[in-house]
Amino acid sequence: MGETEKTTEKILAVCSPFKQEGVVVALREMKERQTRGVSSKMIDGADVHCFHSWSSTFWQCLRYCLVGAANTLIDVLILSVLLWRFPTNTVQTLVVYNSLAYTGGAASSFFLNKYWTFRRWQRPTSREVGRFVINMCLELLSSNGLVWLIGNALHPFIANAMLWGNATKLLAVAGNAVLSYLIMRFWVFASGSQNRPKN
Repeated sequence: MGETEKTTEKILAVCSPFKQEGVVVALREMKERQTRGVSSKMIDGADVHCFHSWSSTFWQCLRYCLVGAANTLIDVLILSVLLWRFPTNTVQTLVVYNSLAYTGGAASSFFLNKYWTFRRWQRPTSREVGRFVINMCLELLSSNGLVWLIGNALHPFIANAMLWGNATKLLAVAGNAVLSYLIMRFWVFASGSQNRPKN
């Protein structure tokens, strides 16, 4: 109870025995207004917290997308250089190139997502690194599976090796984006017992 509420209670206690109805009624109304004000502040605080939570999640997802775009750019650039330097028309070689390119993009992914997207400022833990490596292996398997399927499907329609390889890669990237976010958000960089600073 605040000082104003304590004072109001004391005045009510003193005035009630003397039957000073006007003062008692006025003080009771004042107390009710104060109580309503406190509860409305609590409700407003809950609304602000809920909005902050949604806003924070939105910005985190946006940062994740920007990091993903940078990693994809690195990934596609490496793949394009490989396709330009060593052209191929076989899906098996494209899968090998995809693995090399994906590993290049993943190298920057860990640090950008850790420190910027999910705001984990402490040194990398073995748990985070281990989970990230497992996540990257799963994503690489998924990406290579999609590259294999999409590459075989597009091969009869696209004769140019660079266009075929990059079209295949971009479609595979789109398929992996959601999977990657969910795994990183809820497993690799999950809140757990770690302290996370506010935005």
